[in-house]
Amino acid sequence: MAAAAPASASKPATTLPLGLPLLVGATLRLIQIQAPILGIHSWRQADTAAMARNFAEQGMNLLLPQIDWGGAGSGVVEAEFPLYPYAVALLYRLFGVQEWLARGLSVLCSLLTIVLVVRIGRQLVGERAGWWGGLFYAVLPIPVFYGRTVQPEAALMLLAALALERFLAWLRGGRLAALGVSWLAFTAACLIKVLPFLWLGLPLLWLWGQAHRWKIARRAGSWLFAVSALAVTAAWYWHAHQLGQASGLSFGFWGGEANRYSWTDLFAPGYWLGLGVRVSVRNLAVLGLPLLVLGLLARPGPQARVLPVGLAAVLLAGALAPESSAVHEYYQLPLMLFACPLMGLGWVQLRQQATIWGRQGAWVLLTLLILVSLTVLGVDYWSRERVAGSPVLELAQQIQARTPPGAKVVVASGSDPTVLYLANRKGWLVRPQRLMRRDAAAWRAVGADALAGSFAVIESYEPFPDGERKTRLKRWVCDQPPGCQSGPSFVIPLPAAGAVPPAG
Repeated sequence: MAAAAPASASKPATTLPLGLPLLVGATLRLIQIQAPILGIHSWRQADTAAMARNFAEQGMNLLLPQIDWGGAGSGVVEAEFPLYPYAVALLYRLFGVQEWLARGLSVLCSLLTIVLVVRIGRQLVGERAGWWGGLFYAVLPIPVFYGRTVQPEAALMLLAALALERFLAWLRGGRLAALGVSWLAFTAACLIKVLPFLWLGLPLLWLWGQAHRWKIARRAGSWLFAVSALAVTAAWYWHAHQLGQASGLSFGFWGGEANRYSWTDLFAPGYWLGLGVRVSVRNLAVLGLPLLVLGLLARPGPQARVLPVGLAAVLLAGALAPESSAVHEYYQLPLMLFACPLMGLGWVQLRQQATIWGRQGAWVLLTLLILVSLTVLGVDYWSRERVAGSPVLELAQQIQARTPPGAKVVVASGSDPTVLYLANRKGWLVRPQRLMRRDAAAWRAVGADALAGSFAVIESYEPFPDGERKTRLKRWVCDQPPGCQSGPSFVIPLPAAGAVPPAG
């Protein structure tokens, strides 16, 4: 499998130090490192953290990921390959269950990604542009926030960056070891999330085709990279599907209830408008957009065209699951792997072509970009992790206080597992109307030890408005022993079968 040497950007003799991007990146990612699982996408973080805790406490079987909302069952679930929660569980085994360890692992992955973004940029757009690309990855909102959350996105970005950087190294030097590392990283990324097969696979295919002048049919052996990665990925998801069939628990990859594949959304202007606004604000901090455009217009060397190919591939991958892409902003996180080097190139172009007054304006633009990024992080992300006044945390604390460890609890929080995770309990997740279909005795008969819910929120991100639905829930709570409960939430411990409930 021969490799062709690419045409790459020239590199100066001196190398800019990585200390500043790493210092800035670490400082921003360590903010609120000890925050509990609250805030943006707490439901996603809670499921990941629950898997890690269950691995650590119930056996380190990588093939049997477990969540907290399996009712009276085992909680084994159809899921992506649990590489990140398993790594977190190893830390928990050594140091105890503490969320800052999981966040710290994400921070480490994100800092290593900054190094790789710089290396990718150096190879494709030059030394200075690559360095600035790493700095942008260090400060922009989306890479900062998901570089410290308890979910696999930071690990995914590290693997994707490693796959791309090592693939470029193989093209440059022809070393099979570099290709092997790239394959391992690419396959692991596809196991964590299926979509990298498209948004990372297409750029790698483009690089390979360019290097071999698109004589793909004549190099059948080279397809082993993709075919073997696909086979490994398919084997895991077949296994995961069997787990889901056996337990009835799934994150909804397949079937009509998956709620991912409403392709009619692609024909709605609102979908693209919302996506554009989100990317402009949360990915690029608004003022990064002109830098990205400048980078795209700069016409760097032939190999650097993989960067716009990557941008298009990420958007195409999101279009395959438009419902999920519209709701979950981390579907746009991979854009930053390709956008940041282009932004670095745009910044270098702006500095080189501007007059002395224009150069001062460029520094003003950079300062404003950083300020906008910090504002977005503060308003949209960090503020949502505050403990004070959180109805979700208050309910979790009440459940802990009023139920014994190991109790099975029915929580009226929709599909959001945040309360169950914070309470360190297992059980059922239902919406209020489903909770009210049974009385306390009927829930006890299926194995529940307590019923709980909030009158302030349903899911952690969905307020519970006043109205008939809330009134009916309060009336239903009053009808269960021990009777009406005051406050913004309720916890109803259920007596054992045959026991006499306490008066009240």
